Amino acid sequence: MKKLSLLKGLLLVFSLFTASQNLHAVQFEHLSLAEAKARAAQLQRPLLIHFAANWCLPCQWMDKNTFADPEVSAYLSNQYLAVKIDVDEVQGYADKETCGVKYLPSLLIFNASGIVVFRYEETLDAVQMLEVLQKYDTPANRIAPRAVYTVPVVNLNTSNTVIAQIGENDPATISAKVEDDPAQLDAQRRPLSPSSAIPAMPTSRKMGIQVGVYSSYENVIRQVQFFEKKFYKTVHISSQTTNGETYYHLIAGPFETPAQMQTYLNALQKDGLKGLIVTL
Repeated sequence: MKKLSLLKGLLLVFSLFTASQNLHAVQFEHLSLAEAKARAAQLQRPLLIHFAANWCLPCQWMDKNTFADPEVSAYLSNQYLAVKIDVDEVQGYADKETCGVKYLPSLLIFNASGIVVFRYEETLDAVQMLEVLQKYDTPANRIAPRAVYTVPVVNLNTSNTVIAQIGENDPATISAKVEDDPAQLDAQRRPLSPSSAIPAMPTSRKMGIQVGVYSSYENVIRQVQFFEKKFYKTVHISSQTTNGETYYHLIAGPFETPAQMQTYLNALQKDGLKGLIVTL
């Protein structure tokens, strides 16, 4: 009887210890890559994605040690959007392929506009994890940059490309009925005066193609999934608030060469879609 009571006592202590660990553990969101990017842009927070699987022992080790650490958990909860993606699920596998994940565990940090700023394909202990989180928790990674537009082009000779930037000289209102066609948004803005034209960007700047402007959060999620699956290119999200309403600009890229951009534009055109060249 005494042995049985002792065993029950040990089980109770173990249960309380486990419950205490779970209480302090990171509470991951379970979202798709597109949903996670859209949510991070909405919150204006950096995004941590933990690619994992139930059979991955190093992943389990990080769950029990790194992500159970109270400091790591508190920092992620207050400063980041933390998402876990199971690569054995259909959507998780697709997201793994989109991000080029080859090993587990893989940890990726995206800034608020959906661009990867950190990638690590091994385990990190709690101290290392906290250092990484603090390093990439910067104002630049929290705020999605303003979208920079170019006029629609067919010839990608950048010397003939005029670049416009949203600013104080734009109309006070932008219609919410611009979804699915980024050219409609540009049509609502005033033409640039010659003095406000910006010279062609240096070749060191990364270029992308804006494929849509949306005011609906749900639309953002659907369209990111559509463009990434259809055209096999990562889509970033840049947000901007105008008159109290947030607009999400979806930008495919980056592209390394004009030829790559032309190929993507041609693919869009075949599907009856339009794109605008932008800087990232």
